[in-house]
Amino acid sequence: MEEKLKRKQGGRLTVLSVILIQLAVIVYTGSGICSKMASGKKGSVTLFGHTIRGLSAAGYAWLFLEVCCLGLYAVLWQQIIKRFDLSVAYCNRAFAVCWSFLWGVLLFGEKVRPLNLAGIAVVLAGILLVNSDAQ
Repeated sequence: MEEKLKRKQGGRLTVLSVILIQLAVIVYTGSGICSKMASGKKGSVTLFGHTIRGLSAAGYAWLFLEVCCLGLYAVLWQQIIKRFDLSVAYCNRAFAVCWSFLWGVLLFGEKVRPLNLAGIAVVLAGILLVNSDAQ
């Protein structure tokens, strides 16, 4: 679908294609959320008469969700690199830094610091530069 849209636009990178890439990147950053959630669920689980220490059942559930996010992202990423220039795809993947920062602030109460904002501004400038060059 994106390939047809890209061809119709004369090979230009469209807003819709960037949104689709970002949705895949959001799935990827979901794995980081799951990982952080799993790390806070320490405990033990008894399985087939053996006690496994480290994570509680909830921790292993978060770990399973992390693997699911990464599996879905792998499939989406293969579709992305099939349809877009590699430089554009990897550049937009860098937006994961911004999404991860946003999740940290919204979900985990992390503090916004000036250097964080400066780093995100640099990442955004690079993404805009590469995407504008692709058009």
